[in-house]
Amino acid sequence: MEEPAVAAGQQQRYPIEFTATAGEYFRIWIVNLALSVVTLGLYSPWAKVRRQRYFYGCTRLDGEGFEYRADPVAILKGRLIALALLALFYGIGYYNPLWQLALWIPLVAIAPWLIVRSLAFNAYNTAYRNIRLRFDGTYKACIRILALYALLLLVFFGLSYPYFKRRLVQFAMQHHSYGTTRFALSDSFKKPFVRGYFAAYGLGILLGILVLGAFATLIASVGREARGPLVALIPLALVGFYASLFLLFAYIRARTQNAVWNNLSIGPVLFESRLRARDLAWIYFSNILVIAFTLGLMTPWAVVRTMRYRASRTVAVASAPLGGYVQGESQQVSATGEEVGEMFAFDFGL
Repeated sequence: MEEPAVAAGQQQRYPIEFTATAGEYFRIWIVNLALSVVTLGLYSPWAKVRRQRYFYGCTRLDGEGFEYRADPVAILKGRLIALALLALFYGIGYYNPLWQLALWIPLVAIAPWLIVRSLAFNAYNTAYRNIRLRFDGTYKACIRILALYALLLLVFFGLSYPYFKRRLVQFAMQHHSYGTTRFALSDSFKKPFVRGYFAAYGLGILLGILVLGAFATLIASVGREARGPLVALIPLALVGFYASLFLLFAYIRARTQNAVWNNLSIGPVLFESRLRARDLAWIYFSNILVIAFTLGLMTPWAVVRTMRYRASRTVAVASAPLGGYVQGESQQVSATGEEVGEMFAFDFGL
């Protein structure tokens, strides 16, 4: 089917489609769970690849699904290495806790390498219309970010976390490319991204003060003999507290994801994201309730429901025919060739 031409000054909109169903994913999920338990976790890399291939294939843009091409053996190698390092860390701590403290220094130095390696692996194994994503971020750039913001986190007692997360997201996005076209993230994303966190922090503090103040006033206003029944309401207050956490988490997720995607472009393709915090809060909260009441059996339904909502609120907008742009990228990639180095030999499955 020939793609319609896009006239000058006009834009073609491509809503993201998500075609997965809870029934199909349940069959994948239950088999993955059973085999992972029987094999004591050794099957988990194959479970991850099977799950990702299903979800990628069900995420469709302009009628074409994405591909996940990772090799389960590569993920297994990385996880075995990570498990060996973890066993060494705790083994040394068992015999000498002081030596374990000293190991934190090399672990902190390794963290940027793990982040870069994982991003590169996942990008290389993601493809759309037979064109892979690429990630060219470096260890040095990543360690500079982590070192600087780790210091700021200590100095400001964690309050600078939104700036750290913003910088890490910026690093990840701006070093990705689709074929030969690099992702571009406008600086306009910075303010709404950070404001999402601080607005949620402020709302959380306000809710906490209001709840504690109301409860303290109620306790003080009644006689001592009536305080026992009021104390019994503490579990109910805790339920309300955790419910408010869903709202705050959903608010941060909606604001930050919208900030990133609404300022991201790949060549002639822009994106629109219109997540709403109240929708996400209800989805998260009701998902937890349903999963709890069904002892986990409705987990596939909850996952598919959440991913379908996020896809339904995302649209790609192209200023040129998408098919022509992809074909042009394919020709450029074929001309330059692909180089696959040692860094793609295994992954930690992060």
